[in-house]
Amino acid sequence: MGSAVLRAAHVREDPPPWILEDTRSEQLLSEEERRPILEEIASWPPEVAAAFRLSHAVRTRLAEDLAVEGIGDGRDRYVLLGAGLDSFAWRHPQAGALEVVEVDHPATQAWKRRRLAERGLDEPANVRFVPLDLARSPLDAPELRVASTLSWLGVTMYLERGAVHAVLGAIARAPRGTTLVVNFLLAEDGLLEPARLVRATSRRTVARAGEPIRSTYTRGECEELLAGAGFTSIEVLDAESLAGRYCSGRPDLRLPATTVVAVARV
Repeated sequence: MGSAVLRAAHVREDPPPWILEDTRSEQLLSEEERRPILEEIASWPPEVAAAFRLSHAVRTRLAEDLAVEGIGDGRDRYVLLGAGLDSFAWRHPQAGALEVVEVDHPATQAWKRRRLAERGLDEPANVRFVPLDLARSPLDAPELRVASTLSWLGVTMYLERGAVHAVLGAIARAPRGTTLVVNFLLAEDGLLEPARLVRATSRRTVARAGEPIRSTYTRGECEELLAGAGFTSIEVLDAESLAGRYCSGRPDLRLPATTVVAVARV
């Protein structure tokens, strides 16, 4: 829910052109659900709120860009691991050219599908839902039998390292060309202000929500984790790299240094 609100806040609070225009996800929430999230965000220092909404927009934009690029490379399946309130299939102009597979915790996925129905949003014929708890069950091989683009965002930090490694290993055994976009939380060692402020805020927020952070990584550990899983091409994008790609010439948009996004290919 928080991710959906933050993506929409990028459109409300930041000047155009926007990195990502996603207000559809937030529309699945009731006013009673949105209000405490907005109140929580309002309690953050302004620079922290700005950093969070931009990072959520940028990481989603990167995954969607690679999914669309994959159409021309023979990757016509887009798999969202821990899809949450992702709205790609309901708003992106090229979503219809892909088979979209949403993998998520059974309870979360059932709740989302009820909300879609309540809002009058049909489930597109090219969307398939797979209920799966990645903390308890292996990633099912049928989802990985063709080269795909996979988005695994906002999830690894809530899983133990063993579960993260198991999922990465399953993806690395997929057909050649499979491309994964995954983000990790950087370990606190070496973080400078305002990154430490961003990290402290995120820890307090998720702890109050009953979803504590379980794993963080150094940049080197991210690369080692992906290489050890079996990926042959690994690109770790830090805040500076992502800003150069999406925020060039936009001094008003500042990405936090707390998150890294990796693009790993089989």
